[in-house]
Amino acid sequence: RGTRDSMRQVRKSSSVGRAACALGTTVLLALPAAAQTGVPEVDSATVARGAYARAAAALRANDLTKARTEMTRAATAWPTQPAYVWGHAIVSARVSDTASVLAALTEYAALGLGRDIAEGAVAPFRDLPAFAAVRARLDNNRAPLVRSSVYAQLPDSTFWPEGMDYDARSKTFYVASVRHRTVAAVSPNGVVRELWPRSQPNMGAMLGIRVDTKRNALWATTSGLKQMNGYAPPDSSIAALLRIDVATGAITRRWDLPPITGGHVLGDLAVGPNGDVYVTDSSDPVLYRLRPGADTLERLTHPLFRSLQGMAPTPDGLTLYVADYSHGLIRVDLASRTVTRVADALHSSSLGCDGIAWYNGAIIAVQNGVAPARVVRFVLDPSGRRIVRYEVLDQNIPLAGEPTIGTVVGDHFVYVANSQWDEYDDDGRRLPNTTLTAPRLLGVALGKSLP
Repeated sequence: RGTRDSMRQVRKSSSVGRAACALGTTVLLALPAAAQTGVPEVDSATVARGAYARAAAALRANDLTKARTEMTRAATAWPTQPAYVWGHAIVSARVSDTASVLAALTEYAALGLGRDIAEGAVAPFRDLPAFAAVRARLDNNRAPLVRSSVYAQLPDSTFWPEGMDYDARSKTFYVASVRHRTVAAVSPNGVVRELWPRSQPNMGAMLGIRVDTKRNALWATTSGLKQMNGYAPPDSSIAALLRIDVATGAITRRWDLPPITGGHVLGDLAVGPNGDVYVTDSSDPVLYRLRPGADTLERLTHPLFRSLQGMAPTPDGLTLYVADYSHGLIRVDLASRTVTRVADALHSSSLGCDGIAWYNGAIIAVQNGVAPARVVRFVLDPSGRRIVRYEVLDQNIPLAGEPTIGTVVGDHFVYVANSQWDEYDDDGRRLPNTTLTAPRLLGVALGKSLP
């Protein structure tokens, strides 16, 4: 899926932008010097976003000539941004340019993505003989690849899961609820216990959660969102990191962020091997770090930070990988605080990744910002600065239509399969003709990466 509903776009603030490759000089010249950040990927992405926005406006005005020019510019500038490649196919179809439609769909399929071209502007081209190969490839890319099985299930279909983690000592899964502002503990025998009563005052939607076994604590993030039950306007100021006692479920410490215009969305967190806690803000793109024993959250900002999501610390504690919905995978050198973008493998896209985890020299990612949503392994080179190949691990569309966050459990990756962002509108109202299903955690074997 290439786009999210509006709330998901607040959390993943700009799903139409990602710096996937270095762009040509002629494209960069389109950005005024005063607007350049000095980070080539960011400046290139800005140029492409501008062209895409102008193309969309021209389409609304039925100015197909300008729309085609601008969409071509966006897709050429950013050839691994799926939204722009698909948009190029749509505009080319509107002007009946068969060769350009075929080229755009071929590029889209080469990214490993798939959409049904039987509907919309490209539908008239579907059955042309020249499109047989690309149609087959798109259909194959969007077909389910079911390698996972159900690890746990919660009985309440209204729970609305988001983040999760696993405590290997007690074999307990912890699942955060957007809707009910609480955290559920799922025991090995399937018994579900909520750590505190639902919809408590001064508690926001629960988003990220991680187990810290060394300190016998749970860390969780909470933010005031309209999708949570009982939301009132003052709740928009809620944004906090919580430390929770594993045994009792009591909140033992709370770090509240000062309110800002537009609000914070503390979407995910990670615990490093030395006890550092990392938190991402998806709305105000800041990476926070809480060192053991510290009272203050340290802030790190960078032009590459646009819509921050999950994180994966390396086992040596020297590097933190961060998923940015708009800019792909980002590498943070924790000692120098140097921020760089991880280069994509040929014909791949790390756009739209949500929860991520480290596993044997690779990043395991829930990639829910592409069509279709999937779980992917991005294998890194020895330097950790480049993706050398990717592998789709799971594409369980029947059970995992909207996956979010996961964790490594032994040699499996277990993840939230069916969050409910698409079943509610911006104001937290249930959309018509939607069906809620019981929250599920799916697990897929990791094994060895493909050669």
